Amino acid sequence: MDAQKAGRFIQKMASGRPQPGKPEVVGDGSVQVLIYFDRDKTRTGYRVVFWQGRQRVRKFFIEYAQAKEEARRIAGNLRAGRIEVANTDPADLQDLNRARLAIAGLGVSLEHAAREYAEAHKLLEGRSVSGFVQAHLARVGKLKDGTMMEAAHALIEEKTARGKGHTWIKSLRNFLLNSALKKMEKPMIAVTVEDLENLLKTWSGRTRNNKIRFLVQLFNFAKGKYIPEGEKSVAQKLPFDVETPGEVQIWTPEEAKLLLDQALPEELPFFAIAMFSGIRTCEICRMDWSQVRPHPDPDESHIEVKAAGSKKQLGRRIVPILPALAAFLEKTGVPKSGRIVPNFNMQTRQELLALRTGLEWKYNGCRHSFGSYRMADIKNVYQVAEEMGNSPAMVKKHYFQAVTKAEAIRFWSIRPG
Repeated sequence: MDAQKAGRFIQKMASGRPQPGKPEVVGDGSVQVLIYFDRDKTRTGYRVVFWQGRQRVRKFFIEYAQAKEEARRIAGNLRAGRIEVANTDPADLQDLNRARLAIAGLGVSLEHAAREYAEAHKLLEGRSVSGFVQAHLARVGKLKDGTMMEAAHALIEEKTARGKGHTWIKSLRNFLLNSALKKMEKPMIAVTVEDLENLLKTWSGRTRNNKIRFLVQLFNFAKGKYIPEGEKSVAQKLPFDVETPGEVQIWTPEEAKLLLDQALPEELPFFAIAMFSGIRTCEICRMDWSQVRPHPDPDESHIEVKAAGSKKQLGRRIVPILPALAAFLEKTGVPKSGRIVPNFNMQTRQELLALRTGLEWKYNGCRHSFGSYRMADIKNVYQVAEEMGNSPAMVKKHYFQAVTKAEAIRFWSIRPG
């Protein structure tokens, strides 16, 4: 009896399957997927057949259950208009499901993850993506993902807190914060030498080299914070230009006399001090009249340049008030206190004075004139360097044998008139 029941069950199950020459239809009138019984000399199984547009698509399965499940899935997708999904291989669908499980909880789409991986795979030229990432993480550790602009703000803040010179801070800020650096949005660790070269392409010579030094300081500051500490930074790989030293521009004794004669009363002390003491413009602009101390004894007459007001904050220095300057200070008078300059930025007044005299303003012309004529007068590199707050090497490079003794005599003979 049991054998009879089993036989009827097998017949019932077999009656629903496709028979040779008689396919099973899955779907309805609008969408039909056919399952054929397929047998040849090499294999026996079931073929799922459906139409995709004008193309007939066939898929072979050994097991009937698999063929039936796939036919139902295809019919459902065709009914919903998902033709590409209907034609997807079951193995591909399994890969798709595994991929979805792999990125579950990451908050990214499967497409985004695939694109990211494909791009990384191309960049690594077939090397292991995960292996490269592990090596990279071991290299960068817990570095901040900051840009050059963020590092520049942090550097300037630190240098300001430590009392770095005002002029240096200003130059650093102008280059790092007010330049093309604003467009460098990639993390510092991803910045290349080519990126920095594009940043520096408008400069050459000494100016380019100064910018490179700023970048080296920035990247040195960033080591251990934004970039690895034990590596040579990309800024250190930048090549310096060969600097061709040019001759300094100075005023002739006649031009110096004309400038001082045409200076307005409120600006004459500034131009006289700049011309006959060699003190830098930025230093004079920060000075107070209390630092100017004329005296009947020429050896006691001097100007004090305080360390805090000097360009490089290298220390306090004493600059003698020479007879030419003493004569002009006697004319203008020396108040006990107050600012020497009428404007903190004297560039406009320099340009206007040049217009009144018909001369072209020479950058640092007053300071260079002092150095040149002072060297011709006393021929002492070390004393001139001390008075100008410069190195003996720089004084010798720019001011040694720049003018004749006769020209120096005419220059130091200038008096108000």
